[in-house]
Amino acid sequence: EEGKSYRSKGKTNDEYYAFNQKLYAPCDGEVVLVVDGIKDNVPGMMDPYFAPGNTVIIKTTNKEYIVLCHFKQWSIRVKQGQKVKTGKYLGRCGNSGNSSEPHLHFHIQNVENINFATGIKCYFELLSVEGAIKKDYSPVQKEIVEHIQ
Repeated sequence: EEGKSYRSKGKTNDEYYAFNQKLYAPCDGEVVLVVDGIKDNVPGMMDPYFAPGNTVIIKTTNKEYIVLCHFKQWSIRVKQGQKVKTGKYLGRCGNSGNSSEPHLHFHIQNVENINFATGIKCYFELLSVEGAIKKDYSPVQKEIVEHIQ
């Protein structure tokens, strides 16, 4: 509503639309890293000591690494070494790590270790972008996108 990411004043995580939303695997692969014990921040406060916060990294069949960060503490339901399919429930959106408000950080990289990785551009098979259907599309900042079933 009105472009805000929260209801009311946005002082607590529960006021954010993203907080506690279910998160799913975007592709098939193997879970190669799970971190799930980092406390959620109070909105506006950030934890720079473990920047990604609660994290799941999935290695794809193309040997790319999908990085999903800032999960809610203790919400992750997959384990390292587990094979996952597209749509597998992973956990819930939180506000852990170097995060100022609840959101999901998503990116693709060429190696597992975030410290040595190079980012890879991401394309979605089918997406609604600003109300228009797009195929094999890579969204840009500030576009409003929706998943198409």
